[in-house]
Amino acid sequence: MIGFQLAGALLLVSVLAAAGYVVRLKARLERNPHRRRDRLWEWFYGLDWGDVGTNNFGFAPAEGDAPERFQHQMYLELLRLAGPRARAHADLLEISCGLGGGIAHLVRHWPGPVAATALDISENALARCRRAYGDIAGLGFVRGSALALPFADRAFDVVVNVEASHNYGDYPGFFREVQRVLRPGGLFLYCDSGDPGQAATVALAMRQAGLAGEFRDITGNVVEACRLDSPRRLAVIRERAPWPYSWLLRNEVRNYAAVEGSRKIEAFRSRARIYWMTCAVRA
Repeated sequence: MIGFQLAGALLLVSVLAAAGYVVRLKARLERNPHRRRDRLWEWFYGLDWGDVGTNNFGFAPAEGDAPERFQHQMYLELLRLAGPRARAHADLLEISCGLGGGIAHLVRHWPGPVAATALDISENALARCRRAYGDIAGLGFVRGSALALPFADRAFDVVVNVEASHNYGDYPGFFREVQRVLRPGGLFLYCDSGDPGQAATVALAMRQAGLAGEFRDITGNVVEACRLDSPRRLAVIRERAPWPYSWLLRNEVRNYAAVEGSRKIEAFRSRARIYWMTCAVRA
């Protein structure tokens, strides 16, 4: 009996500690969402996500039958927008590479020799990238901020950014950095989401930074990917997310993953939120 009581007490302490952490974390994010978000990503990428290598919403229809085919397809769609121009470009940068699976897939499918650099703010993410993809020739990983890229002017032919710019808190500053590190005629392969009014603001900020490209609305493709991929995402949450947090933040975690029944996928369905993609050119 004493053993059961002790186990119950330890369980209660664990739950209360997790609840306290969650409350403090949410309060910090509300006070300073963009500065604190870097710490949140460091924690997130420090968790064991098993074989997961990407975390974008995905694009459907997708090629192949790999578990993360929808996420990989997002990168292939960007490559498709680049078209024949990609063959003439060899120096590639991804900003906010996360777990690295997207840039690795893109490098494997690039239509010619490529030297790729993947940047992220999280050292935990980069450590995972180096373990998983460090053997891919021509692919290296660097820590740095999207708003202060640690590279010389005109260092790259192509810059890639997938579903991350909404976290930076400064679209004009980010686009200026992209323009700075791109060579004249270089390509900016970019996708992200926001409300319909925000899309126009983001497109204007991009043009004002000297990046010319038309936004393509792929919201329907993203909704279908989220729908088809929901069982896998729920399995990842169930098997890999620490149970106190996934239990206490159940709705938030499912919303982050945009699974069926979440606010995020319903926002996409109703077009309260839209998803855009572009291949812009540095003048």
